[in-house]
Formats: sequence, structure tokens, C-alpha cells
Amino acid sequence: MARDINLRGVNLNLLPVLDEVLRQRNLTRAAETLNLTQSAVSNSLKLLREHFSDELLVRDGRKLRLTELGEELRAPLEEAMSAVRRAFTPEPFDPATSRQRFRIATADYVMAILAPHLAGILSKTAPHIAVQMLNARKQSDDDLRSGRIDMVVAPKRMITGPRSQRTDYLEGAVVAPLLSERLVCIGHKDDPDLHAGLTPQRYLDRAHAGFFLDFDIHASLEQFHLGETGTAQFDRILTSSFSTLPLIVANSDCLALLPESMARLAMKHLPITYAPSPIEMPPLELVMVWHRRRERDQGMAWLVDALRQSAKLAVS
Repeated sequence: MARDINLRGVNLNLLPVLDEVLRQRNLTRAAETLNLTQSAVSNSLKLLREHFSDELLVRDGRKLRLTELGEELRAPLEEAMSAVRRAFTPEPFDPATSRQRFRIATADYVMAILAPHLAGILSKTAPHIAVQMLNARKQSDDDLRSGRIDMVVAPKRMITGPRSQRTDYLEGAVVAPLLSERLVCIGHKDDPDLHAGLTPQRYLDRAHAGFFLDFDIHASLEQFHLGETGTAQFDRILTSSFSTLPLIVANSDCLALLPESMARLAMKHLPITYAPSPIEMPPLELVMVWHRRRERDQGMAWLVDALRQSAKLAVS
């Protein structure tokens, strides 16, 4: 979208309003976020519509939707606003006094093993910093580019593999290793097959519980590997939550594959046990992904280090 605009003729005070309106698609919520009256937001939207000669936001039934131009403006505007906010924070980053909020998109398994250790690090060294962990989704790469989230933590093969969700996923991104661990087979603590030793064929013949994010991207190393190798197994139940798998196994005859750190954690609270995977599986390699524009961001460097400390504690 090429537009020649003389910024001296633009009321830059309207940009925060435009950013919130396009993001919220709701004038009331945008007004609350901006601490403005709804009439002030409506008046600003009127000026923006006149400037762009476009409605930007139109009613569609009982909801509001963005026009084509509104959709085009959303991502670059969010990125620009994120850069402006950072530019107006001149103080050097100090974790002891910073009140920064970080948003990380990842899987619930990562939250389960990292969040407790990360909370300990925060309480000791960064008492005012807040970290929000969100469920990763298909749009997480767009969220990363726009600045809506600060980082994605995901399996390396899901990011860089031949079946990764988008060919441009890594455009402008930094990818750094976080941890590597094996996947293990969990079952009920009284499972006779686990005690006797599961053969690969017996393992595949058994009922399984597994992780499957959604129809467009399953985001599971297990499903990814089975698909690549053409291996078939009976998935009795699939769930988009890793943390439910130990609960399912503890109450059924299902087997499941879990990262070893999560299996150890679940064993402390549930009647389950684990053994090496009967079928050859590559290790789970988690990576951190953030936008290259944050390379010199001291806060991001601190977050990366804090996550690595948490990961080391989780797998030790």
C-alpha cells in the first residue's frame, strides 16, 4: 500500500485512536482503553474517515468489521505504535524497577514447566515486571510482527520444518534455542504393558491420547512425526491442551507422549508412570522467536535470559 503523506498535515493525535479502533473493532472498548469518552472516539473516527476517504469500520449485522483499507492499515499501524512507545521510554532497562509487560505465545505444556520457575525469578529480581503467557494460535506470527506479542516459544520443527504454517514465518525474525528434551510414553502406573516393556507394534496397537491444536495446524511433534513417517495409531481422544493428557491417562487405558519434564511433574500428583518412547521420536527442541527490530531491546535480552534460566531449572 503506497501512500505519499506529508506528516505535517496529519493530526498524529489521531493515531492512537485509529490503532485501538482497528484492534478492538468496538468504539466502547477502544474508548475505555484510551480513557476517552465514546463521543471523543467517534469524533476522531469521523476525522480519520475523512482523511482516508474510507469508512475503515462498517456495521455487518450486529458486529463491526474492518474495510479492506482498515485491514491493510492494522498491522503496519500496530508495528509503528509499538516502535513509538519504545522510543518514548528513554530510561535504560533495569529489571529491579521496570514495570514492563511481556506477552509470550506458547503451548500450555511450556507454561506448566516454565511459569513456576519464571515466577520465582520475577519475584527475586524483577518484582514489578509482568509476563502474560497466551495460547499460541495460527495468527501468532502476525501478532509477533505487529508487536501485539513479544515472543513465540514453539517446537523448532513447527517453525522451520517443511510443513511450517507459513513460508514467510521467519521473515524479520530471530530464532534462538531454549531447551531440548526427549518425549516419553506415559500410562497408568499399573499398566502391564509399561511394566513388561512395550514393543513398537504393541504401542501402536494401543489407544492413545494426543495433542492437536486445530484443523489448520496441529502443532504437535508427535502428529508431525507420524504424518512424515506414514505411521498409523489409534487416537481415541485428541485435545488442544497438553495438561489434560496426564489426567486422561490416569483415568483410562490410553497411552500418551509427553515431554519428560512434564511427565515427571505429572507423576507427583497423578497415578501415572512413564518409559522411553517405544517408537523412535526426535527430541523436542523448543525455540524462542522474536522480531529482529527488538535485537537491541534490553528488556527482550533480559526476558530471553530469564526464560533460559527457567528452562534449565525445568529440565534439571
